[in-house]
Amino acid sequence: MKKMSICIIMLGMFLSVSFGQEQTKFGLGFEFHTFPSIFMMQDGVTSLGIYLPVEAGSLLIEPLVMYSSLSTEIDYDEYGIQDSETSESDFTLLIGIFIPTVKGKIRSYYGIRFGKSWSKNEDSRDNYDDYESDYLVIAPTVGAEYYISDNFTVGGEGMYTMVTNEEDEENYTTISKQSVLVPKFIVRFYF
Repeated sequence: MKKMSICIIMLGMFLSVSFGQEQTKFGLGFEFHTFPSIFMMQDGVTSLGIYLPVEAGSLLIEPLVMYSSLSTEIDYDEYGIQDSETSESDFTLLIGIFIPTVKGKIRSYYGIRFGKSWSKNEDSRDNYDDYESDYLVIAPTVGAEYYISDNFTVGGEGMYTMVTNEEDEENYTTISKQSVLVPKFIVRFYF
């Protein structure tokens, strides 16, 4: 969490200096996935994002933070069966850079989100290994938002997310790639 706070503060300072002559507007947004809930649930885990939009002149810079965790504990009543506890957590930090176009009360934007996602799985059972991984995320994005007032918008967004992970083992290297089109409904508050 400390790394995330430092990144957001540095980004804010950069934007304030870079676009000092233009009025910078900050905001806070929350996303609601448009996928059916069955796609969003992975053993009870959902990961929804918090957006921190910064309007700076002709650019919209928008960090996106997502976090989810799940822990499961199984206590067996039978003698000889080992109790178990598992936990998994995911943390994602993406930075979006967009070019907005405003027509009346509608602002459309296009650009890219990029960043990293960190995953950690732990299992207390003897024959299971703990697992940590990190993923590179690149997501071309288009969206639009409707200004209900000067400080409140509702909008939609489509993110074509490309995730890459490379794991080096003793005798081999595994490269995993995944692509998903993610539609979202987003509510943003500007101040």
